[in-house]
Order: sequence, then C-alpha cells, then structure tokens
Amino acid sequence: MSMGVRLRFAVVFATFWCGLGWVAAAGDEPAATREFGIRGDRAWLGGHEVDLWGLRCGNALASEAITERHVRNLDNMAAHGINLIGVYIQGSNAGWPDANAAPNGFTRDGRLKPATARRLETLIREADKRGMVVMVGLFTHRKDQEFYDDASIRRAVEASARFLAERKLKNVFVDICHEFSHPERMDKELLREPDGAAKKAKLTAWFKAVAPDIEVGVCPDADSGTADAYPGMDVRIIQKDMPIPAEGFVVNVETLRQDVYQNDGIFAPSGIEYVLDDCRRYQQAPNAVMLFHAAFIQGITNHGGSAPHAEMGGHGTGRDDRGVRFYYEWVRDHVGRWEYPRHVPAESAAQVGN
Repeated sequence: MSMGVRLRFAVVFATFWCGLGWVAAAGDEPAATREFGIRGDRAWLGGHEVDLWGLRCGNALASEAITERHVRNLDNMAAHGINLIGVYIQGSNAGWPDANAAPNGFTRDGRLKPATARRLETLIREADKRGMVVMVGLFTHRKDQEFYDDASIRRAVEASARFLAERKLKNVFVDICHEFSHPERMDKELLREPDGAAKKAKLTAWFKAVAPDIEVGVCPDADSGTADAYPGMDVRIIQKDMPIPAEGFVVNVETLRQDVYQNDGIFAPSGIEYVLDDCRRYQQAPNAVMLFHAAFIQGITNHGGSAPHAEMGGHGTGRDDRGVRFYYEWVRDHVGRWEYPRHVPAESAAQVGN
C-alpha cells in the first residue's frame, strides 16, 4: 500500500471514529462531572444537598438541532430556578401528528447508537457546567417492541450503564423503564406485569452490576396497578397525578399534562392553576421532585409547528402566546434563581442587582 493510500485510509478511519463522538480515543480520559446522590431521602450533588425543580424534555435527543436548542436554553432555565431536566434514549410520546415520531437511541439488538450517545453526553456535560442534574430514561412503551428479545433489553441496560460510567457522567439518575406495564402499548413481557417487582429488580441489578454508583428506579404506569416501589430501587419514581409517597426520594417524572399536542402551549386558566397547585404540593414535600410535563416542551412538531420547545415561550394564554413561561416564573419567584449549590430567592437576587 502506497504512502498516499495509507494516509487517506488513516484520515477516513479517524473521521469515522470521531463521528462516533463518545468513543474514547487512545489516551482519552474524560473529566468526571459532579456526582448526584441520595442521602436521607434528599438529593445531593457534588457534596451539597440541593433542591431540584425540573422539566420533562423527553425528546431532547431527537436531533442535533434539538439538543443544541436545549443546551442553549440551560442558562435561562437556571436563571428561573430550573436545575433538572429529563430525557429519554428511546424517545417519548411525540404528540401530533405522529405520536411515534421520536427516534430510538438503541439498535434492535440493544446497542447504544453513537449519535444518541454523543448528544446525551453533550447535554449532560453542559448541564454539569451549570450545576444541574439530568434524569436519563432508557425504555418507553413507544419503542420497547423494537427490541429483538430480553437479551437485547439486557444489552441496552448494560450499554447505558457502561456509557455513563466510562464517560464519568455522574450528575445523573436513571429511569430504566417509563410506564412499566402500560396496559396498551408495553409489549415486552419483561417490562410488564405479572411479577413486576422481580422484573424491576432484575433490570436494576443488570444496571447496578455495571454502574453501582448511579441511582436508578423504574416508573410505573399510573393506571396499571404495578407498584412504585420494589427491592433494590434508589429513586422512587411516580408519574401524573399519583400521590406523593411519604418515604423515599420521590421523583414525578411526568406531571399530568394540561395542554394538548394538537394545540400545544395553550392552557385554560384552570390548567395553569392545576400546574401551580402541583408546584405548591411539591414545594411542601421535601423528599419529592417534579418534572413539569407539557406538550409544548415534549411533542415533535405539534400544532404550533416548532416543538419540541427548549424555550419557555409565552404565558400560554392563546395562539399568539404559546408557552410555559408561567411555570418558569413561578419557580423563579417562589424558589429562586439557581446558582449551584443553592437557589437565590427573588428578593435576594433583587438586592444583588441594586
């Protein structure tokens, strides 16, 4: 092989591996992010107890552009007190016009796709720069049927754990399976009742065998009757209007949505009040955290035509005011601006500005 051919081959080879993004080059040693942990039913990050206020950004990994939009809005989130976002490797409900439009970040045999891994690492590291936490969801009932078998599911669990551990992405916790035992759309037997507690424990054991220091849980489907607690869980995950348990570190990863995908970002006054009631309930529950869920934030395209929105938009009062600004402003005014490791109350922030 001539020198020129060898050189061209080397360039192509290097370009290919760079395209994988998260695959470490020889000698590459990634920097560790701050480490998330749970102590006494409270959230900790980098050795400090933290109060978390979140957004469900289920389809933030859908494309390079969408991930970039989320990264660019992290500063605005922090300025309004939001310091937790939730994303899913298998995309969540994409809304209107195609609920299944979100891409699947796993191959059918359970391998983590390089493009998805690259976007996920970018988002996690950018969040860490601002002292924020990322909930990483693995499986959803929109995509579980695309796995070949249980061996593929196990490979996906282990691949996710290995990726987070090897890339030293520690400012995270994991929802292994969103809406476990969904009665209509969860197809794989491993991800539904009967014997739910044993199945959840098995999924958790697979993950923890690879990444023992990362906290995990499994989200039950609210209407399926499957329990929100099981042996071996770290995070007690709930959704929608499920009651807040008194014990455990509780995360509602999907509050009950008050706007519709067919007309996203528009809320009835009663819908806005419902959201703010949720805010007040979770503010009064020191062991519990909520990820605010809205069609405006999560759907792909939607009636508004530009979703998913990393941006807060308008106040949600009508077609020319689509958005979730009311949630951002409530957190800012009642919790404070986020400056790791604490929120700065609105009155303190005003004093600093004077």
